[in-house]
Amino acid sequence: MAHSERYGPGETASQFDPGDFILAHRHNPMAWLITFAQKVRFGGLDAVYAHWSHCALIVDEGGALVEAETTGVRRNPISRYTQDTYHLVRLGSEFSAEGRKRAVDYSNAQVGQGFGYLAAFGAMIFLLTGVPLRLMRRKHRICSGLVVRALQQGGLLKGADPDLMLPADLAKIYGVRWDEEKGVAKDSPPHEAGDAATRP
Repeated sequence: MAHSERYGPGETASQFDPGDFILAHRHNPMAWLITFAQKVRFGGLDAVYAHWSHCALIVDEGGALVEAETTGVRRNPISRYTQDTYHLVRLGSEFSAEGRKRAVDYSNAQVGQGFGYLAAFGAMIFLLTGVPLRLMRRKHRICSGLVVRALQQGGLLKGADPDLMLPADLAKIYGVRWDEEKGVAKDSPPHEAGDAATRP
């Protein structure tokens, strides 16, 4: 069963399993646009998922990440997130060792690719209007598209469209909520992964 763990400023996990991923909130213009679009689409009870503006895949037991940033796809240490709050989504035994390896191999192969500005714009238009606008450049990635494609390589999220998903979609699938009144992220209960993206 998948579940998530909250780590606040100055905290970090002591154990990492390659193939898991993190959700975080970044502080830059692109993150602001993503959050704005997500808050328009994720209203009511779903508003707790709109906080998250970034995600990245864990690729080794030391906590190294592969993530798509505005400067391109990079491999970075988890320590760059210890000054803020992030959630580590542990996918558990449902994600097989072979599936995790495929997800990690895919992610590592994307390092050096460009950032998908057109893809991000298309996903935000979809959130704002409901129109599935797919604007892609070959070998360009956005953070959520990178993570979703990696998980799909491992056999998860088969019903998801990586071109139209943003971090809030992953947060909803795996139950990672943000409590705005307290300003903290809540640990999520165990959650089935598998075909979660196909559920309403």
